[in-house]
Amino acid sequence: MSWKKTASLISIVTVLLMIPVVPAQSYSVAQTEVVRDYWPTEGWLNTTPEEQGMDSELLNKMMDQIGEHGMRIDSVLIARNGYLVFEEYPRSFYDSEDRHIIHSCTKSYTSALVGIAIKEGYIESVDSKLVDLLPNRTIANLDERKQAITLEHLLTMTSGLEWDEWTERYQSPLNSLVQAQAASDNVQYILDLPMAYDPGETWVYSSGGSHLLGVIVAEATGTSLLDYAMDKLFGPLGIPSSNIYWPRDKQGLYWGHGGVEMVPSDMAKFGYLYLNNGTWDGEQILPTEWIQQSAATLNSFNDYGGYSYQWWTYPTDIANVYSAQGYAGQWIFVIPSLDMVVVFTSNFPPYEPYPHPSILFEYIIPAAMTEIPQKVIATNTIVLMTLVIIPLPIIFAGSYYGHWIRNRFRDSVKMQESM
Repeated sequence: MSWKKTASLISIVTVLLMIPVVPAQSYSVAQTEVVRDYWPTEGWLNTTPEEQGMDSELLNKMMDQIGEHGMRIDSVLIARNGYLVFEEYPRSFYDSEDRHIIHSCTKSYTSALVGIAIKEGYIESVDSKLVDLLPNRTIANLDERKQAITLEHLLTMTSGLEWDEWTERYQSPLNSLVQAQAASDNVQYILDLPMAYDPGETWVYSSGGSHLLGVIVAEATGTSLLDYAMDKLFGPLGIPSSNIYWPRDKQGLYWGHGGVEMVPSDMAKFGYLYLNNGTWDGEQILPTEWIQQSAATLNSFNDYGGYSYQWWTYPTDIANVYSAQGYAGQWIFVIPSLDMVVVFTSNFPPYEPYPHPSILFEYIIPAAMTEIPQKVIATNTIVLMTLVIIPLPIIFAGSYYGHWIRNRFRDSVKMQESM
């Protein structure tokens, strides 16, 4: 079997096996109606898990599992109801003051800056055309399809540009991202790519498109991506410049796709901004509609997950979850129905399993939802034991594999119902 087919099979196993099948729940928190008694601009206030309705025993079991299995998780943070209820650094390489590379979580930050630029009138709308947003660039292979690429196509990774980031490993010179990074002009290389699909036709994971988003923000605002982020995003959230490292390409433009380093508690602030529908201490930093689009499944891979504006979505019965996620195990989970943000930073080697989503559904969500039947937790244990994950964002495979895995899921649930 080819590497491409193998990767697709493993990836569909990933997305389906890490999401448990559970009875429908009716938990909801209308975030627009929540009145916060403080904002963590100057830092998070801490409480015990129990003070925010969480079971610390389950969280301790989670840490036991992380330790017993030698998982290379560097931090676990849980904020619920606006308070930091859990903060652990399982390995000795990092502590609460250290920055950690967040890899492709960067994409979600770039998306936020696009939303802010639209809110401020620098960009007209997500329907704006790529060729109009970068008018000073001479673009090769400029056919009708490329001229039709919009900002939304880039946001949803449906631009149609020829790009292959997953068939070849990230160490391979045949990988599209590696090729773009090696080019003398990184942005021009991406813009000059030929078209493989009509815009909007096919979802293809593309860090190149994410870099273009950052370049578009810089072009529209007349400032650097990082300066704009400090002024409009990080500054209002109380994130100092010393807590951020943002790498640049060969032309000095900040990469829009990855490489940012941040302190985990600041990552939680970013998730908290989204949890609060873009508001922060009385200021509407991001439009509510932008948050809603980011949390919605705009590209559905199957019944268990999808993609939006540079965010991954998991519309499960137990809780609607969406996340920023990055290579080697970086995650910012936003769980509106539980008023919760969960952050992981990690250092998993290439192509080793990612347990984070399973940990979320196995321990953290149940800790906040003690009404879940024990047989559901047992089902999650099977999920954790059979989880096989590659360290790439989730992709979908063909319908044959999806059908096979869904049947396996139903068998697992039936087994639990008979217990």
